[in-house]
Amino acid sequence: MPQETPSPNRKPLVDVAAEESRRLADDPNFLSMGVGLKLVRGEPQLSAALQYYVRAKAARGELEKLGTTMIPTEVGGYPTDVIQVEIAQTLTCPPQNPPTGDRGSEIEDPLVGGTSTTTLNSFHSFPTGYGTLGGICFDAVSGDAMALSNAHVYGDDIGAEGIQPWLPTDEYIGAAIKWLTCGGPLSHLFFWTAPSAATAILDVAAAAAWTVALAADAEDPSRWGQRTTTVPPAGALTERERVHLEAEVPHLPFPGRTWNAKTHWDYTRVATSGSTSGTIDEERPNEHALIGKRVFSDRPVYRGGERVRICAEMWTRARDKTQDLFVVAHCFPIADPSRITRRVLVPNNICGRVDGALEKEREQVCVHGFNAQIPGVAQMLFPVVVAPFRIWSSAPSTQIHGTSLGIPADAAIHIAIPPSTHVDLDVSHRTTRVRARAIAANGDVVDEASSTDEQGVTQKLRLTGPEMVRVDVEGGSGEGLLSSICTDKHRISVDRWKGRSTYHTGTFDLALQEQSGTWAVVVISQSMDMSPTGGDPIAAARRLGGVVNSANVQEQGECTCTLLFDHTFQVQ
Repeated sequence: MPQETPSPNRKPLVDVAAEESRRLADDPNFLSMGVGLKLVRGEPQLSAALQYYVRAKAARGELEKLGTTMIPTEVGGYPTDVIQVEIAQTLTCPPQNPPTGDRGSEIEDPLVGGTSTTTLNSFHSFPTGYGTLGGICFDAVSGDAMALSNAHVYGDDIGAEGIQPWLPTDEYIGAAIKWLTCGGPLSHLFFWTAPSAATAILDVAAAAAWTVALAADAEDPSRWGQRTTTVPPAGALTERERVHLEAEVPHLPFPGRTWNAKTHWDYTRVATSGSTSGTIDEERPNEHALIGKRVFSDRPVYRGGERVRICAEMWTRARDKTQDLFVVAHCFPIADPSRITRRVLVPNNICGRVDGALEKEREQVCVHGFNAQIPGVAQMLFPVVVAPFRIWSSAPSTQIHGTSLGIPADAAIHIAIPPSTHVDLDVSHRTTRVRARAIAANGDVVDEASSTDEQGVTQKLRLTGPEMVRVDVEGGSGEGLLSSICTDKHRISVDRWKGRSTYHTGTFDLALQEQSGTWAVVVISQSMDMSPTGGDPIAAARRLGGVVNSANVQEQGECTCTLLFDHTFQVQ
């Protein structure tokens, strides 16, 4: 995916936007400035743009009548977008105690205008993926209730499901992320054809994760600046406030991954009496990460017209006793990923009974033996792909010996696996022990195992953990061998990882004439903010809702990733 390379000589985007806003302050057609993604025929591009909001768009010859001038296609090295805005005015004043909700992550019941909302279709506004519900209206013919919002919130799809709440976030001007490895934002590559809507959600979630790295789970930067800097003297007026945030993220900060970010905050208050400022440097952890999840359906095979039940066992940290989750399953045929069926999964113990009934039927998925990638060449020249596993190593000395894969002396063998709770490896060595460790989808090492000192015999290494998606094998001093891999997804207790388990479920019906093929399920979970109205704002800030906390991206090599399929089932 191409990335924009910033010119070292051009000014920051927000500074150019501020200059343009001042330049056009007396233009009668100009309303305001903004920044966002460049739109081409209505489709967002991965390129930052200056957004000019105007009362009317017109041809060059008609601009003079409006008392304005043409906006260049590029200003300060950035592309421009001109957006026409229609201004509406209320006819009457609202009554006392207007029926409007908070634009945050609290669930509103009954649902009223003013709350955060979004839709479960392929459209998501960038970077937050949410907007404001304008209100509830009713069809004059059918009487059906309908939600009213802006096109940038719901898009133009018909029949999509609307949800509330969604991600609340402040607009922090001048936020920046420094990437230490693997390139810039959205630099991930997908090996598999992935559903556009699901990847869009993950891209939005990644953008939110950058905000989480900077400011979540802590006092609001603006509030912190107001509290810690000198208050202007009596009679002085505050003209504007500016918050500049920076973060050094040690690795790709995908949602649901555990990592720490070094952050730097600058706050400036500009008042009629002068400016005051403050600075803080802190390391902040991403607290929005599950221990893992285990997703399954009530049957492995379905026929057209039958009902599919999706079950998700969500593993949260035991210390988060009041944590509520908003869980959505994205189901689609792999042959046609654009046909996504989404269901909100709700807490229900019926999946516990389904889980118990399926336990005896679950079988291991195994690969026994490896073949040379090129006949007559023992060296592993590129990743070994043996469905559903993908194996790679950074060492050029990695070789296949007979039907076993040699473990290099100076590097590990990395194995990407489907989400699993158990992994069995058959290994052997002639010198030193072979070691294996399992990495969960959230990036944590959840188990380790080592062979004994016995040489020249096949030994089985067993790893157990929640949502394991990668195994690293090393050791053997260049004479270790890996001969087989087996995984399964049986029930486990997460007490060992200080977690607790809850089941979520939802159903959908297959089309009567549904074609045969494999379906994939991607489950995305968000935290929810159940803070009471009028409570401690600092405590509420630490319960930021709407942040994706499930890990849905799996590393499949150096700086390359793929969408993580939580489960697959067959349609016949």
